[in-house]
Amino acid sequence: MLAIEIKKLNKFYQIGNSKFSVLNEINLEIKQGEFVAIMGPSGSGKSTLLQVLGLLDHSDSGTYRLFGRNLENEPPNVLSDIRGSMIGFVFQQFHLLAKSNALQNVCLPALYTDITNPNQVAENQLTKVGLHDRILHTPNELSGGQQQRVAIARALLNDPPIIFADEPTGNLDSKSKIEIMLELQRLHIEGKTIVMVTHEPEMAEYCDRIIHVIDGKITSEERKKKTMDNPYPFQNFFRRKSGWNLVKGIFKQSLFSLASNQLRTFLSALGILFGVVCVISVMALGEGAKKSVEEQFSSLGANLVIVRTGGMRSGGVSLEAGTVNRLDIDDVSAVSKKFPEVKQISAVVNGRAQLVFGNRNWNSFVTGASPNYESLRNLDPIEGRFFTEEEENKRALVCLVGNTVVRELYEGKNPVGTYLKINRVSFRVIGQLPEKGSTGYRDQDDVVLVPLNTAMRRLLNKDAVDNLEMELDPNESSESFTKAMKQFLHERHGTNESMGNIYQVMSMADIQSAVSETNQTMSTLLVALAAVSLLVGGIGIMNIMLVSVKERTKEIGLRKALGARESDIRIQFLMESTLTSLTGGIVGLVFGILTVLFLQEYFGWTIVLSFPSIGFAFLFSISIGILFGWWPSEYAAKLSPIVALRSE
Repeated sequence: MLAIEIKKLNKFYQIGNSKFSVLNEINLEIKQGEFVAIMGPSGSGKSTLLQVLGLLDHSDSGTYRLFGRNLENEPPNVLSDIRGSMIGFVFQQFHLLAKSNALQNVCLPALYTDITNPNQVAENQLTKVGLHDRILHTPNELSGGQQQRVAIARALLNDPPIIFADEPTGNLDSKSKIEIMLELQRLHIEGKTIVMVTHEPEMAEYCDRIIHVIDGKITSEERKKKTMDNPYPFQNFFRRKSGWNLVKGIFKQSLFSLASNQLRTFLSALGILFGVVCVISVMALGEGAKKSVEEQFSSLGANLVIVRTGGMRSGGVSLEAGTVNRLDIDDVSAVSKKFPEVKQISAVVNGRAQLVFGNRNWNSFVTGASPNYESLRNLDPIEGRFFTEEEENKRALVCLVGNTVVRELYEGKNPVGTYLKINRVSFRVIGQLPEKGSTGYRDQDDVVLVPLNTAMRRLLNKDAVDNLEMELDPNESSESFTKAMKQFLHERHGTNESMGNIYQVMSMADIQSAVSETNQTMSTLLVALAAVSLLVGGIGIMNIMLVSVKERTKEIGLRKALGARESDIRIQFLMESTLTSLTGGIVGLVFGILTVLFLQEYFGWTIVLSFPSIGFAFLFSISIGILFGWWPSEYAAKLSPIVALRSE
């Protein structure tokens, strides 16, 4: 049976606008079990002929039958399967993976071809070529002849019926040349079909037949010895590895490649790492700001509505707030009767006063309010008690103080039971207010709270109130209530809308909603900026992966020569980029959480670390790896085997 049969084979190269013929009407038959040498001067086309025969390159016209199978119209995947199952290659440049040992190099075809117990088979092949004691040595620890024997062992791993050798002795010393030719002769005796390209006549003497090629044509043939009658038994089937075993093997190769280039992997993952840290930190800060705002508004009271007087216009002149229109205590009962949706209400007066305790003094904010101000504003004292209705009616000289006043006048000690002078009037301190914090324009803890009547008649000398503060039923629309309240006050005080913005009705729910929306917008913007850093990291991965493809072009060609399909190459590079991104994402998660804890611990910022933010950053980092790894992996997958092997 013929192993190879080609008829009228032509191959052209296009250089600019010119077309050059490399193979011209080649006709050739090679029987099973033959040892054939192809000889010719440099540029004669002998290597191109071997590459076409080995399915590393394609012809432009003519027919090619391998073991009786016509291969002209076979798709690339089928050609890859044939290379992986039926063909062994021995290259002049050896093409061994520099960071893999001899055993790993020999096992490489098993990644794509279904071979039972490949490690044992590889050891056996290395033993046959005399390298059993070198199986764990890397190529740079082996001589040229030993490296070529490793390449021969690799070519034999899948037990192919035919071996193509391209100048297998071209880079070797005289002793090593003889060793390699004796090894090829041994394989020939076992029945292998061997086609070898050489320019050395003494090497061709080991062959059965010598074919001379000049200018792309076969010019002559010589038969040196009779072809042996025991050709290697050939079974026409493919042993393509598939499914989980293939994916697992490619995954291990990807891990090995990343581990072998740790610096490159680290630099690739660095951009993703910083991006994930930024996303987690920004989202945690945003959630913390949202929580902080909610807590501040909650401290002001549930569904709080504040009514105060604004300015008015008279004769085109704008007057200050409260110059004509005023709110009074009677408005409290009037509002309560008119609006049943108001659950509780308190009149409030404000002013500033000088405080003196012992030899310390402090200028602070004084607020006068009703006893229900405690529940209205969530002011349950942390020490002592709130004032009562009786103390309110009697204009009692009692007060509650905020944390800032306690710090400045009492040096943090319990003030309850002491007497505090407010504008030279002695008040008994009956309670300490809970901490409220700063709202930005004022310190809510720098305050002294006294009964409303006491503040108006005995301390601030006011006959009108500054604000009406009330708790609105949560089911009531604040917008409709605001309109109704303004209308009611206009009717009660004889004013109208044309006089200006006389009454200002502020709903804390509306303000909270506006502030929350602003915070959400800022958080979204910051997350978007952090996501940009992830995209920049992805671009970094893409660039380094492209550099990796360029550096490993010969490796890609080798893998294709050993049976790798385009999809196998694509999956490997995608896995490498995804694993790189995933590594950066995982390390970024750790550093992101540590960063958040650091900011919370040392700066006291309110920070909320949520699982959605962690999940978002994690999934986004994986997506970046897949997205930006696609182009390099596609570029690598589309490389022609012979173009990749020839690259410098």
